[in-house]
Amino acid sequence: MLLPEIVQDSYSTSPGLPENEQVCYGMIYQVDVKLSEINMPKLNSKLQQEVQITAAEQILSFTVERKVDHLTIAFSDGVTLGLLSDSMFEALGPIMERESSFFLEGVASKNLLRDRIGKISKSSERKIRMDINLYGSRDTTKKIGDELSLKKVWLQKPDNYKTNFPYTNPHVVKFPEIKHVSAGVTDTRRTLDEKGQLAKQDKIQQIVSDVHVSLQRARELETTSGDRRLQTPLLDHQQRALTFMKQRESGNIPEKYRLWQKSSLEGQEMYIHRVTKTRSTLKPEEMGGGILADDMGMGKSLCLLALLLDTLDEGRQWAQQKHSEEYHNSAIERYSRATLVIVPSALLINNWLQEVRTHLGGALKWIKYHGVTREKDLDVLTDSDLIVTTYQTLCYEFGNKRSKLHKIEWYRVVLDEAHVIRRPSNTFHSTCLELEARSRWCLTGTPIQNRLLDIGALFAFLRADPFHNITQFRRFIVLPFEQGAGVVTDRLVLLYDSLCLRRNKDILCLPGTDERERPLQFSPEEMKQYQSTLRTLQRSMSEKVSQYDKHREFGLFQAQLQLRILCNHGTYQKPFSWKRMMLQIDESLAVGSGTSFEARCDGCEQPKPALVITTNSCGHFFCTSCLEYLEDILKPTDSMPCPRCHYKDAAKCLRTDAIPALNKNHRPHHRDALTRKLYFKDVGISTKMNALVHDVKDRMEEMKSIVFSCWTHTMDLVGRHLERAGIDYLRIDGDTLMSKRQHVLDEFDKDSGSRVLLSEYSPVSMTTGTGAIGLNIPAARRVFILEPQWNPSVENQAIARTTRLNQKEKVLVIRYRIEDTVETEMLSQQKEKRVIAKIAW
Repeated sequence: MLLPEIVQDSYSTSPGLPENEQVCYGMIYQVDVKLSEINMPKLNSKLQQEVQITAAEQILSFTVERKVDHLTIAFSDGVTLGLLSDSMFEALGPIMERESSFFLEGVASKNLLRDRIGKISKSSERKIRMDINLYGSRDTTKKIGDELSLKKVWLQKPDNYKTNFPYTNPHVVKFPEIKHVSAGVTDTRRTLDEKGQLAKQDKIQQIVSDVHVSLQRARELETTSGDRRLQTPLLDHQQRALTFMKQRESGNIPEKYRLWQKSSLEGQEMYIHRVTKTRSTLKPEEMGGGILADDMGMGKSLCLLALLLDTLDEGRQWAQQKHSEEYHNSAIERYSRATLVIVPSALLINNWLQEVRTHLGGALKWIKYHGVTREKDLDVLTDSDLIVTTYQTLCYEFGNKRSKLHKIEWYRVVLDEAHVIRRPSNTFHSTCLELEARSRWCLTGTPIQNRLLDIGALFAFLRADPFHNITQFRRFIVLPFEQGAGVVTDRLVLLYDSLCLRRNKDILCLPGTDERERPLQFSPEEMKQYQSTLRTLQRSMSEKVSQYDKHREFGLFQAQLQLRILCNHGTYQKPFSWKRMMLQIDESLAVGSGTSFEARCDGCEQPKPALVITTNSCGHFFCTSCLEYLEDILKPTDSMPCPRCHYKDAAKCLRTDAIPALNKNHRPHHRDALTRKLYFKDVGISTKMNALVHDVKDRMEEMKSIVFSCWTHTMDLVGRHLERAGIDYLRIDGDTLMSKRQHVLDEFDKDSGSRVLLSEYSPVSMTTGTGAIGLNIPAARRVFILEPQWNPSVENQAIARTTRLNQKEKVLVIRYRIEDTVETEMLSQQKEKRVIAKIAW
C-alpha cells in the first residue's frame, strides 16, 4: 500500500500570507460524469473548439455549477457536458452553497475524452471520467478538508491546475517538524498519489466488509459429523464447513446459491449466469471445490482432513474409472485417489503431517514430497492418500520440465495459504493452474488482501466457469469497481456465497484480546538527537529536489522511516551519516509500509522482501526459501548453483557454507559485529527499550510474552536489553532456518521454556509471508507491538497467531508510542483505518 504524502502542516496560515487568499486545495481523482443527451459528432466538434494548450498537452477545463439536486459540468460557453455523480453532489454541494469563494474546475485530456466518447455505442455507456480541482479561501482549508474526510472524499496533488493559486492540501499527512522543500521531492507522477491510493484501499476494505456482512450461506448450513476414524471430534462450525465442502465437491448445492439460474427465454429453457448473464442450454455442473476462508485459528486444515477421510472410497472409485476410460489427456500418465496439498514452506509440511498424526492416527498413507530423497516413482506416488509438498518444489520441478506431480491427475488439489498465488503474473500461480485434478480447494484467511483481483486469481485456479479466465473477473468485478459502479458488492456476494465459506472468530466466543496503548516521552538526550536528525533529513531532501530514482528514492517517506527507527533506538542509534544512509534505509524499506518492499527473486521469480541474498559472481538475487530448497537437494560437498544461471554456467555458484543464514553453526541473533558497530553506539538511552524490559519483567513467570518489531536492528537492541536484565529469550527472524523455526516454537511452547519470544513482521520470518504462514504461538498471553504499522492488518495478523481454538484467557496486547513524534500521527491514522475496515484479516 502506498503511503500518504508527508509534508508540513500546509493549511496553517504562515506569517505574511493573507487568510482570505485564494488557494487550490487539490484534486479529486477521476470522477464519473454522466454525459448529457448531446449527439456524439456534435460533442466531438465541441471538444475540438475547447482545446487549451498546457505544458505541451491538450487539456480541457470545464466549469462546475450547482443546481437544486445535482452538479453539472459545462463548457466555457455554458453548454452542459454532463452531470457529476450523486455522491459528489452530497459531498461538494453543501460547501458550494455555503462558501462564496469555493469553486470547482473539471480537467481532462482532450484526446482521452475523444477516445472514450468514440467508443460509446449505447446510452448505458454514456459515462466519462475527469479530475475535479477544488479552489477556495486559505482560511477555510482545514474546515473543508475535515468535511470532505467525513464524506470519504480525499484530495490529491493536481496534475493540471491554475498555477496562480497556491497549492495547499488539507489531506496531506502532517509532520510539522519536517519542512516542505519542494513539490519535486515527492512528485513521482504516479497515476494515483499516496492519499488517493489509501482512499482506494479503504474502498476495497469497505466493499469486503460489506460482502462479509451480507453473506447468508454459512448460517444455513447443516452439520455433518466426521468419519468414525476421525480421532478429533469436529466442532459445530467445522461440521458445517464439512457440509459446505461436500456440497461443493458433489455439486449438490442449494438452488439459491447456484450461480447458474434456470430461466425461460422465448419459450426455451435456459441457464443464465447470475453475474455475467452468460447463457447455456445445458445445465452447467457446479462442482469441483471452492475456498475455505475462515479466520486464522479456526481449524481449516482439520476440516480438509475430515473431508479427505470422508471421501476415501469416492477417490478410489474415481481413479479406477479414469484408468478404464478410453480417452486420456496425453500429458497425464497416472490417476490418483490422493489429495495433493501444497504449502508455503517445509516447516508447514511438518505441521500438516503432525495434524495427520493427531487427528487421523494411522488411517492414511501419506508422503512428504520434499528434499533430495523425495519419492520419484509414479506408482508409489499414486498409491497414497495424501501428499504434501511446497510451492517452491512444485515450481522448481515444473520449470525444469521434470515435474512428477504434473504427470498425475489428482482426486483433489489443495492450496494452503492460497493467497500465495494471488498475483496471476507469478510462477506459483501459473504452475498451480497447470495441475490436473477433479476437485480444487483454496485455504486462506485472506482471499482479498490488497486488490479485488486477489480472489479472482483463486477463482481462476478453481476453474469456476466463466472465471477460469481471469479476464472475465476483471471485466465483471475489477473494471466496474474502478468505474465506481454499485454492482460490485452484490456480484461478490453471489460469488462468495456460492464458492466460498467465510466465518470469523466471533462465532467461537473466544476470550479475545485486551488492547492497551503505552504512551512514552523521549528523554532530553533522545529529543535532542531526534531534532538533530530532522535537520539532517531536511538537508538531504533539499539536495534531492528534482532527483528521482524509482528504486532508491530518498524522499519524505524515507525520512519518516528514519524518524520511526529513532523512536525505537534513542541515542543508541548513531547520528545520521551520509555514508550509512542506504545501509539504514534498505531494511526500513523492506517492512516500513506495514506490508513489504518487494524485489523479484531470480530463483522462484516471486516478489520477495528486499533483504535478499545475491551471488557474488553473477549478481542474481534469490530468497531464503530458494537457498534452503537448494541446500535440501545438494550433497554436503556440493557447491550451490545460482538458481537462475545454473544450466548456463555451472561455475557461477556459491558454497553453502559461505552463506551465514545457511550455516548450521550460525546463531542468527548474534549479528555481524561490524554491522552492529556501524549502526549502534555501545552506550545510550532508549526510553522504549527501558519500558519494554520493565513491562516484560512484570508478571513474567505468570505469562509468556512475544515481542514484534519490523526491524532486525531493533530486535538486536531488544536482545541486548533483555540479556542485560538477565531475561532468557528465543528469537525468530528472516535469518532463522526453516528447519530451526519449529524447534524454537516448540521450545517456547514448553512450560519450562523461555518466557519471551522475539519476532519480526518480516514476510520471511513469522507473520505475513511465505516464511511461516500458518504458524501458531498459543503459549503467549502477552503481545508487545514495538512500533505502529501503517497497515493495521499486519498487526492483526501477528496478534492472531496467539488467539486460537481452546483459548482460555484474554491475550494482553500493548502498543508503544513516543509522544510528539511521527508515531503519534501514525497511530491516529491507524485508528481511522480500523474504523473504515472493520475486517478481521
